[in-house]
Amino acid sequence: MLVGRWLDAAGITDPVLRRCNTVCAREVSGLGAGRGFWGALRLAPAAARPHMAALGAHGCRADACVDSGPVERRHRRLAEFAEATWAAFAAGGSDDPVLHATVHTYRTFGMPLSLIEDMFTGMQRDVDFRDFATYADLCQWAMQVAGCPFYGALWAVAGTELTEAQPLVREFAELGQLTDVLCDLSEDLDDGRLYLPLEDLHQFGVHPEDVRAKRWTPGMADVIAFEAERVTDGLTALTAELERTPVGPVIHALAEHFRLQVASVLAVGQDVLHRPVQPPMGAFLNVWRPHMRAVIPC
Repeated sequence: MLVGRWLDAAGITDPVLRRCNTVCAREVSGLGAGRGFWGALRLAPAAARPHMAALGAHGCRADACVDSGPVERRHRRLAEFAEATWAAFAAGGSDDPVLHATVHTYRTFGMPLSLIEDMFTGMQRDVDFRDFATYADLCQWAMQVAGCPFYGALWAVAGTELTEAQPLVREFAELGQLTDVLCDLSEDLDDGRLYLPLEDLHQFGVHPEDVRAKRWTPGMADVIAFEAERVTDGLTALTAELERTPVGPVIHALAEHFRLQVASVLAVGQDVLHRPVQPPMGAFLNVWRPHMRAVIPC
């Protein structure tokens, strides 16, 4: 099994940890129908993959707490998961395989627990949802919810060599989350959540109530194009700045991945209000395959 090779490369020999990290790898393999995080994991060095899988699985479980059900139930699930997470860190491990592997990864790399604290803060805002008045408000939330699994995963790739580039990598994670916002706009609207800055809607003469009702108005195309350009311009700038860092190849592939998603959002027009947007799997494979070849057979 490929995961066994990853564990060997990472020097993880403890049978319990091997089982826990295998569970994590299985959980993240299905994220986004095998797109996105799984692709990034497959082009990272084999030794980093078990740790990336642990962080991805932990973030996915936290996200699942806040994505469905009555608000009261979301509050309870998130609080219980946060409590279980902190208990695992206090005890140095957990019976839950994802939590056990996550604790091991954080301790292995000396990652600050503030990454998890920020993630829980951002997700709490998802539960206690209120509109984002400004783009800065949206970016703050995006960095909170994406910074932990994303920056943590790249930390597992580069270790302390990533320290100087931390602000840039977290900005890149923010853009990835904003890409996700555009792709999942319709699903979030179904849930009563509008992840577009009110100041941008007002700039183009779009009424928030029209967006919530999924009414496509002339200015809405301009809003989507404006947000898409913000993301793609940011991706171009950050990819160039991070090119010579240890995570440069991963960043380059992720930037291509995000651009593909943004292009698909623009291509569907008003359908972005009515269905989630995902490019075909073949298009994703065209992005990821050249980078994966460098790490075959792992």
